[in-house]
Amino acid sequence: MKKKIIVGLLIVSALSFAAVKNNQINMNNNGQRGINYTQMMNELSVSQQNELTNMMQDRREANYKKGLDIRSKQLELEKLLSKDKVNWQSVERVNNQISDMKAKQRLDDMKFRKNVEDKFGITMGYKGMNGHMGDGMMNESGRHMGGGMMNGSRGY
Repeated sequence: MKKKIIVGLLIVSALSFAAVKNNQINMNNNGQRGINYTQMMNELSVSQQNELTNMMQDRREANYKKGLDIRSKQLELEKLLSKDKVNWQSVERVNNQISDMKAKQRLDDMKFRKNVEDKFGITMGYKGMNGHMGDGMMNESGRHMGGGMMNGSRGY
């Protein structure tokens, strides 16, 4: 009985340690993003900062609305799949609609990043020649400006 209690306590302590360590990593990444965002904004004039902030807010709102539409289609797909007799043609149609919506959203994100690059001379973490996401921003002279605008959530 004592062995079971000790093993249980070890498991609980290991899991809690892992959760604390993971939370510290996430806090450090978010703090780093804030610093890099500030550095990037300091390179721009006040009017450019305001314009970029407005552009990013508009992009964030557009992505939110598109995300809701995609989730709605995913729900529709789940409903189709949960029926006793699945209509595979309908499943294929809705699945293709979801793919098209996601592809359109990715294309709009690429256009947004290119527009920011052209307008302000900064690169916002796009895929480079090596195929991996860039780890930050570069100004027009190629100087690294940090990884503040990276997105997991596409929150431009």
